[in-house]
Amino acid sequence: MIEGEIIKFYREKMGLTQAMLGEGICTTTHVSKIERGKTAYSPDIIALFSDRLGININQEVQSFYNLEKKLQLWHDALIMKKEAQIEEYKAELEQMPFIDYSQYAAHYNLLRARYYFHYQNLDMVKQILTYVKKEFSDLSPFEKNLFYHLQGMYYISNYTSLSSEDHQKAIKVLKMINIDEYRNEEYYHHLAIAYHYGSSKILAYKYAEMALKFFQKTNNYLFAISSETLMLLQYGSELEMNFSEVVERYKDLIHNCEVLGDRERKAILLNNLGVKYFKREEYETALYYFEESINETENKKSINYLRRLCNYLETCTEGILLEKEILLGVMKRALALAKMLKSPVHITLIKLFKLKAEGAREKFYQYLSDEALPFFYSTNNKFYIEQFGKKLYKYYIEIKEFQKAAELYESIEHTFVSM
Repeated sequence: MIEGEIIKFYREKMGLTQAMLGEGICTTTHVSKIERGKTAYSPDIIALFSDRLGININQEVQSFYNLEKKLQLWHDALIMKKEAQIEEYKAELEQMPFIDYSQYAAHYNLLRARYYFHYQNLDMVKQILTYVKKEFSDLSPFEKNLFYHLQGMYYISNYTSLSSEDHQKAIKVLKMINIDEYRNEEYYHHLAIAYHYGSSKILAYKYAEMALKFFQKTNNYLFAISSETLMLLQYGSELEMNFSEVVERYKDLIHNCEVLGDRERKAILLNNLGVKYFKREEYETALYYFEESINETENKKSINYLRRLCNYLETCTEGILLEKEILLGVMKRALALAKMLKSPVHITLIKLFKLKAEGAREKFYQYLSDEALPFFYSTNNKFYIEQFGKKLYKYYIEIKEFQKAAELYESIEHTFVSM
């Protein structure tokens, strides 16, 4: 009865009433029943309606039945990040005038949200997800799982873009996905990211490995690199691996990115390898990789560039690798970028780095105690709670503030036990 749905769409588009469409053909009541699929009708009547509306009903019906396949192809292209196909399928779907009025409207709008993820437009993502939640109360099982997946991606993106959303929301919503209904194992990758930001190394590794198998099976080489990168990030206190092996694996993945021409993933790997060396206090080597990562980052006004620049600044500060005046000049530019991007966590970090670079030791720990650490707690940022909490704890021990040290230790422990 899809013909009736198509007839109704074009009738309303032309501004015709049911009486006007049916004039000389059939009664208004019959038009209504045909549009609602409540009665049988002859091909002759549909042909007369089509002539009056100026459409080729056979082409319109075929186009409608191609919708589901086209939506799947668009989804696949978005997962694989095939730029040309993403835009091609988007343009084709936009040419289907009744798509927003069909049974596939929710599916289409959810993929539009996924499209805006591709271009990191979180405002549009949020707007579309809110619209779908409000307008489509009866989602199919697949659509419901796709909605959960997109919600999880949104929470992750918000968390890593430093808004107030918590990574635990991402974990909660992604765990609601029924893989038997959804049949898209890509979501394991985002669940791994959520656990990574929640400092759950073993679960992050588990889901990253599951995602890696999926990406290898589907020949999605770029995301296979991303999943393996995520697995490498988990090696540490809970997952052991020889450091030289970790470095060699990073270098192999960096080479693969060069072969595939993926500068952004190469920049991620270089940055992450720099972090590994930073944690070992091998500051000069860490600085080399951070500089390389910054050079590979094409968008010099992005949150990723700012994040890598902060790693560079922290390394220069901790390792005393740059003249004070030059370092403070770079910090000034970084602070301006952080303010432009409205990134409170980076504003806080840069203020800490600046106080340390200036040698203002007491002011550094005062700011850390009064401003920075409470902010990290308010955003549930476990990375910085652990990193800077340990610094403050050691300082309290040094100045014999044992009660404050004990309270801080208990607070940090509670944060990680109640993940």
